[in-house]
Amino acid sequence: MKKFLLSIALVMLASTSWAQEIREKQEVKGEVSNSLSALRLATDLVKYGYAQQSALSLAEALQIINENPTQPLKAEREGEAADISKSEGKSGKVSLDYDKILADAKVLAEGDETVTKLLAQIEENGKVNHRGAVNGPSRTYEVVNGNSTHTYQISFTAGFLAEIAVSGDGDTDLDLYVYDSNGNYIAGDESYSDDCYVRWRPAWTGRFIVKVVNRGPLYNRYVLLTN
Repeated sequence: MKKFLLSIALVMLASTSWAQEIREKQEVKGEVSNSLSALRLATDLVKYGYAQQSALSLAEALQIINENPTQPLKAEREGEAADISKSEGKSGKVSLDYDKILADAKVLAEGDETVTKLLAQIEENGKVNHRGAVNGPSRTYEVVNGNSTHTYQISFTAGFLAEIAVSGDGDTDLDLYVYDSNGNYIAGDESYSDDCYVRWRPAWTGRFIVKVVNRGPLYNRYVLLTN
């Protein structure tokens, strides 16, 4: 019996050591994408704007998005369809979709002629810059159910810094993981928030498995960005 318990303890210790080893963050050299950094700032401004009911903050976020155009992420998502009818307990009314942010900003700006004019100009610029982009970061807007996972297969190029950022609506904790095509752990962000960021330098060109995990009981609207 003692030998059996000792064997179990050794297995658990080895498993813990292995888990710690693959979770160890390694320094990744390379210049962070200015565009992706700017877009992460924009998501922070969006959350602040909704929290403070500030049309100006939303306008500033939209301006940043216009200045850093994105294209739709070319990757299929795996995971169950979100059931947004189960909204009990949802507190965050944050949207990270460009058109919805613009519409909400217009409502908040009613009666403020200056901000209304600013939003009109941003909308006009957005028709040129935000839509139809063929270069720069990619983005996708999704909704993940509570205690569920979305999985993507995204291609990256060998030798070039790869970056992924996720930002949610604030209601639950989201975690982000990257694996190679063989299922080996590459990078992850398990911080207790729904703002995640990882970067690594691929050793080969190919598809990587990206998982967005919702740790909370409520659905979460999020944007996923790549450089």
